[in-house]
Amino acid sequence: MSIDREEKTRPMAPYLIGIDLGTSGCKTVAFNLEGEKAVEAFREYPVYHPKPRWAEQCPTEWWSAVVETVRECLTKSGIETNSIVGLSVDSQREAIVPIGKNGAELYNSIIWLDQRTGAQAEKIKQNINEERVLSIAGVGIDPIFSASKILWLKENVPEAFDRASALLCAKDYIVHKLTGEKVTDYSMASRTMLFDIKRREWSEEICSAIGVPIDKLPDAKESSAVVGEISSLASKETLLPKGLPVVNGGGDRPCECLGAGVTLEGLVNIGTGTGSVIEVPLRQPSIDKQGRIDCCCHVIPNAWEYEIIMATTGASLRWFRDVFGKEEKERADRTSISSYDLLVRQAEEIGPGADGLFFYPYLAGVFSRKFDRKARGIYFGISLSHSKAHFVRALLEGVTFQYLESFGLLSDLGIQVRRINMVGGETKSEIWNQMKADILGMTISIPKVEDAAALGAALLAGAGTGQYSDLHKAAQDLVKVRKSYLPNEERHEVYSAIYNQYERIYDSVVNAYSIYSYPE
Repeated sequence: MSIDREEKTRPMAPYLIGIDLGTSGCKTVAFNLEGEKAVEAFREYPVYHPKPRWAEQCPTEWWSAVVETVRECLTKSGIETNSIVGLSVDSQREAIVPIGKNGAELYNSIIWLDQRTGAQAEKIKQNINEERVLSIAGVGIDPIFSASKILWLKENVPEAFDRASALLCAKDYIVHKLTGEKVTDYSMASRTMLFDIKRREWSEEICSAIGVPIDKLPDAKESSAVVGEISSLASKETLLPKGLPVVNGGGDRPCECLGAGVTLEGLVNIGTGTGSVIEVPLRQPSIDKQGRIDCCCHVIPNAWEYEIIMATTGASLRWFRDVFGKEEKERADRTSISSYDLLVRQAEEIGPGADGLFFYPYLAGVFSRKFDRKARGIYFGISLSHSKAHFVRALLEGVTFQYLESFGLLSDLGIQVRRINMVGGETKSEIWNQMKADILGMTISIPKVEDAAALGAALLAGAGTGQYSDLHKAAQDLVKVRKSYLPNEERHEVYSAIYNQYERIYDSVVNAYSIYSYPE
């Protein structure tokens, strides 16, 4: 009897919830204070393409996914709601949601994938010098950022723009649904192209020059700030306890960097997926005056970061599987082995350089150092002796060469890389992990956590609610390495020579992109 009473009165372990609102779906994860996953749930939602080059999402579908995943986590785990001590949200960036005074969205969200706003980006260049924008916002004038999407809305859906009481980013919309507050954080604001990353406030100069009223932009605060509490309505919908503190959260990429344990200068995180991003924490806002690398605010207080974007990295392998991997997909359906593993294993049979076959993974243009939106993918050097295995090997090497090129850019900017962590879908392949270590000539560590962005959001929730006194220390203590891949020096030397040839070939074919007429 005494044991029963003791168990009943024993305090419940506290939990933190991280909500990761991505492009393809929402994942909600509950972690204990040691950073261990207790339960997770995932829901997909679509991307709509009402016209060619357009990409939109419905904010109410984001909210439905949040409600469903939170409820599933709470009901299937048995976690007592009063043991949850904090919640935070991370999300895709650049997407904008106009909401009215009643909080309802007035138009679908134009997301980062959308390519309709080229004319608006050109108009911005006519109204304000790009070098000036770069010196303030840390990013150049580009259609990907929120500013051009806001102008498109203003010019093409003026009734929605005029009625909007606030223009919210994706995770800010969820925070508003949870709390009723209209707020953003520095990391999200710095992807709008409207934010002064040094002063950490909206830039009156940029906003005035391009016609964006600052009073339509939400207040910007630290990512670790408590910005509200779960409202009565949100409590009924999600089953979260009314009054639960909601911490601001941030962009998916800097949250991923935090959740991967990369918080200090000299450490680098590679976040892999459909596209990949190299994330580099900075102690000061060191803006690249040539605009080759974005400099943004981090979710970590008093920190910034470089971001190098690489398009169609994982997407290249998916494209190859979908187009040429029928046999692997059929075999995967009969076994427990994934079609990707079946493809990548074939590459192990082929030596470095794929017997002279090169792949340039520019299926949607090239970012990083070359920055050519007209570029497209190339297989170069095809011969009768090349098999499917050669094509897979060349693809894996071609994607990894983009990482190598990006690290060269970091070196140009004076960044001395001391450690590389890598998270995301590509880390599931041991063959590819080792290839990256060999090509880069550096050790690559894979953290145990699979949901780095959600963990980063949970760490912010813990810092904001006082569970962690030091965000850096919490990340260093809680993020454990699953496996490290050491470079093979002999293969690294071989790859260095191969890469030199790979780049010289690109220099010879690059002019062809200006000749080719691309279908719309």
